[in-house]
Amino acid sequence: MDAKEILLHVKQAELQCELIVEAGQELDRAIRQLQDWSEDWDCQRRACEDMYDAVHLVLIHSYQLSRIFWPAKCCGELGLDLCHRAMTLRSEINLPDLRHPLRNETLWRHADELDHSVRDKGSMRRYNAHHLASFNQVITWMDNEAMFCWLEPGSKTFVFHTEEFALAELLDSVLQLQQDIQHYIKKQHQPNLSLAKPAFYQYEKQWAN
Repeated sequence: MDAKEILLHVKQAELQCELIVEAGQELDRAIRQLQDWSEDWDCQRRACEDMYDAVHLVLIHSYQLSRIFWPAKCCGELGLDLCHRAMTLRSEINLPDLRHPLRNETLWRHADELDHSVRDKGSMRRYNAHHLASFNQVITWMDNEAMFCWLEPGSKTFVFHTEEFALAELLDSVLQLQQDIQHYIKKQHQPNLSLAKPAFYQYEKQWAN
C-alpha cells in the first residue's frame, strides 16, 4: 500500500473510534439517568433501552474497527490481501499482532447477532414488550425468542449469549487507539510543512540577492 491508501484506512479507523467513544458516552449518560430516575418506572425503562442501544453500538463498531486491524479470515487471495493490509496498518500505528482487547474472537462470533438485534425493528418491539429492568444493580433484557442478556453498570460487564464483554477495558483501549491514530495523522502532515519551509526560505534568499 502507498501512503495515501494507508492514510485512507487509518481515517476509516478513526471514524469507527469516534462512533465507539460517542456510544460509550451515551452509555454513561443512560447509567446516570437510571440512577437519577430510580423511582420512576417509565424513566427507568427509557434509560434501560438507551443502555441497550449504546452497548450494542459499542460492540458493533468495535467489530468494524477490529476488522480493519485484525481481519477475521485470512484464507484465499482476498483474505491474504486483507491480512497484509492489516499488518501494515498495525505496524504504522504500533499495534500488537495478538494481544489487544479489540482482537476478540467472541466479538467476531456474535457480530451478526448483535447487529441484527439492533436493526430488526420487530425484534426491538418484542424486546420492549418483554423488558425486565434493574435488579440488584444488574440490568437485564429478554425478547420473545428468549434471547437473554444483561449489563452490570458498575463494572460495565455485558453478557450476551452467556459470553462476557468487558466494556470498560474495550472503551479504554479504543480511546487510546483514537489518540494513537490522531498522533499518526498529525505526524503525516508535519514532513510536508518541514520541507516547504526550507524551499520558501531558499526562494526568499534567491530574490534577496
